[in-house]
Amino acid sequence: MDREAALADFDEARAEWEATFAQVPDAALAYLKPGDDYALGGLQVHVNWVLVHYGRVLDGLKADPHNALQPLDKPEESRDANRRAKAGLTAAERKPALEEMAGLHRFVLDTAASIPEDAWLRKTPVIYGKGQDPYATSPDDVLGWLREHYREHVDQCPQLVASWREMGQEGL
Repeated sequence: MDREAALADFDEARAEWEATFAQVPDAALAYLKPGDDYALGGLQVHVNWVLVHYGRVLDGLKADPHNALQPLDKPEESRDANRRAKAGLTAAERKPALEEMAGLHRFVLDTAASIPEDAWLRKTPVIYGKGQDPYATSPDDVLGWLREHYREHVDQCPQLVASWREMGQEGL
């Protein structure tokens, strides 16, 4: 996908996620389906963490596209984000989480838009975690993964709301 189309689709994927997440009742935000890693409201926490992580990768690719990119996240960051995602959100936390996403999305979008067209498909070795092998990654790859990530949760969210209703949580 060319850069301009990728940027436009990235915005569209975010809009799809926001519209879907807006349909989650406040009372369901802390619902954790048995066996799941994230509560329903925790999906937003998780989306934000993924934007942080891949925003760093994209920024690193922009800064130095010719040398291997070393891990950029501290190990405790992922652990903390997963813990918060498992807990979900309160109704009062929903708006700040969405505002955080807006800023993170804007950072990714602006960073991607500032990468020259001739570097859009350039693969750079990225080491995503300590002890992992490098993975050849382009800015186009990163934006594609983020678009898919938004849409994965667009599909998942209504299923979790239905599960929450089936569990009889709606009246609680």
